[in-house]
Amino acid sequence: MAVFSTDEPNDHRLDWTILRDGGVELYWRPDILADDIDWLESNGYKVISFEAAEWRSEDQMHDSFRTALGFPDYYGNNLNALEDCIWNDLLVPDTGGLVLVLNHYDQFAEAVQIEGSNERSFAATVLHVLARAIRYQMLFGKRLMILVQSSDPRIRFEHLAEISADWNRREWLNKNRGL
Repeated sequence: MAVFSTDEPNDHRLDWTILRDGGVELYWRPDILADDIDWLESNGYKVISFEAAEWRSEDQMHDSFRTALGFPDYYGNNLNALEDCIWNDLLVPDTGGLVLVLNHYDQFAEAVQIEGSNERSFAATVLHVLARAIRYQMLFGKRLMILVQSSDPRIRFEHLAEISADWNRREWLNKNRGL
């Protein structure tokens, strides 16, 4: 499905609102999540749900993604492979789009927590990779959304797929900027 039309009031459409705000949406109440999934399915979206509480390790998460998303056998069970496959091998339908639902994501975040790390948590990094894929898929007129359900109403995942100003392709190398 192509971009949204300016001829219709998009601010009342759930998909437009989610994508306008970055494509990753948090849910606490399962009934509200269920209502939104119903709306998305009735508007042509394919929904794939994951039970993240079952992921007690990074490998279990990768195995679940590989199986449910049809990634190739050579999928490498790491974040680089996830990014590569979600950009190049993920089938996002032309009609509607694709919604990935991560249920009980707070339990996965807790299970793979890195002790004493000041860096972004692994669970947040996974969402960062998925958020980048949302933007990538939109370049081709594809709609990908990530709905994250958490039993923790205080959970936050900030700065997903943040954008920084990079040097242009001809001045990217330091030597091309006189450095």
